[in-house]
Amino acid sequence: MTHARSPKATHLLIVAALLLLQFLIRTYNTTVQDPYLDEGFHIVRADRIYDFEQHPGRFAHGKVLLYFWLGVFQPTPDTGLHVSRSGMALFSLITTSAIYAIGRRIANHRTGALALALYAVLPLAFFYERMAMADPLAAGLAALVAWRSLSFARRPTLRAGIVLGGLLAMASLAKLTMGLLPLLPGMMGLIYYPWQRRESLRPQLWRWIETYFPPLLVAACVVALVWLPFLIPAYLARNSDDPFILVDSFNVRTSADDPQSPLSYIRETLPLMIQATSRGLLIAAGLALAYLLLASVRDRRLAQGVLLVLAWLLALLGLSLVAARLSTLRYVSPAAGPLCMILALAASRLWDAPRFRPIARRAVVAAAAAWLWLFAWPFIQTDLTAPEDLPFSGTNYTEYQSGYLSADDAVRAAAVTLNQAEPPAARTYANWWLCHLLYFYVDQQPVCLGYSTASADLQAGVAADLEPGEIAYLALTGYQPFFQSIDGLCWEPVAQHDRANISREVWDVWVWRIWTGPTCARAGS
Repeated sequence: MTHARSPKATHLLIVAALLLLQFLIRTYNTTVQDPYLDEGFHIVRADRIYDFEQHPGRFAHGKVLLYFWLGVFQPTPDTGLHVSRSGMALFSLITTSAIYAIGRRIANHRTGALALALYAVLPLAFFYERMAMADPLAAGLAALVAWRSLSFARRPTLRAGIVLGGLLAMASLAKLTMGLLPLLPGMMGLIYYPWQRRESLRPQLWRWIETYFPPLLVAACVVALVWLPFLIPAYLARNSDDPFILVDSFNVRTSADDPQSPLSYIRETLPLMIQATSRGLLIAAGLALAYLLLASVRDRRLAQGVLLVLAWLLALLGLSLVAARLSTLRYVSPAAGPLCMILALAASRLWDAPRFRPIARRAVVAAAAAWLWLFAWPFIQTDLTAPEDLPFSGTNYTEYQSGYLSADDAVRAAAVTLNQAEPPAARTYANWWLCHLLYFYVDQQPVCLGYSTASADLQAGVAADLEPGEIAYLALTGYQPFFQSIDGLCWEPVAQHDRANISREVWDVWVWRIWTGPTCARAGS
């Protein structure tokens, strides 16, 4: 006797298979891509965050939860890159599970599975979820917030408010650009409240406030309670010599910075986004959104789902559009989830189109197969084997392939020079561009010199750390030899390592031997 498999079991098998595929392609050959500068920052901070030698808010830089998450995997210089990138790939399973849950809730299983499948192979998501970056962590928590906001809108209980408050606090601790997410639960309440056209608006608004305000207030209190251990000591230390760095001011736009408006920011980041999605996919997403808006006129449930996705997208990107200083792909990468949901909603609806069902189904399958074969799979295959060959240009090339912000062969060669240097170093120093990249390769961890205070930091460090006659080494790139103006400091070049993709000598990786003493004769000679 045979038993037919239930649709629910089949759905679970499909979801599990897609999640497994996603995890496998994100964890294959994780260290093939050169370490990116921000990954160095994150992993070094994660390496020490559970020591609690100082308050984590002092080096939060707007993404303290990322350090706690990566710190769970106990990164070290030898294993940090692999375990941290694998940790982000693991968290991506939470992201896609939430995306599937949203699609199933606003439409059906097919919509959720399509969104999950597209997200699993979308290069925009795939590329960053193979890196130890804050953006995929924040995007995943934002997806959880969107999912719980949908449930909250239908059952606005105090318990739901507590859960939402916890998720909102975590999302903002993961990355401060998620600062608009607290608006999402209220927006979901407005979208899903059963408004009556024939009834006066004022009494309905009062009922809405009576229904949603108490749990929203609870959520706000939870967020405040989570943030108070950071805000109170940060306020008390605001005028001290060691203030808290809750926000990385370098990334915040000022009146003098470009881009000047959200539209100009979109114009600058759109070409970067095309490189990780394809022009065809973005055009398809625009057409899909237009189709969904037209279809929503006569379908209230669809209209609510579309508004949810748009609110989710706005909450993800709103702060970056108006406040981000850098026009970079990683700041818009969280849009991958809403982008996949728009396409999945449209494809699922076209699949059931009564008049043109055979044509619509063939068109959906053909378009998906062409995009996967011509763009997504070649991108994934290249990133898994030779990421330096990805078809990047502009800021994407500068950040991930040029060597300006990543550990290329010159950085690794400098590490070998430092590891084999004779006489051995009493101390090693490195400038801001190099320090957190050398972390992965050197035997003796360097002292990091500040971005704008390198000379003063080196002078103070040498005075405190070096005895007369002791040898130290200094690794530099992107700086003129500023140390030559420090009184009492002697130096000689040890090695100069050329950058493969940068023709400017100042960006070569230099290793200098330095020491102090009454004369500049080499110590020990």
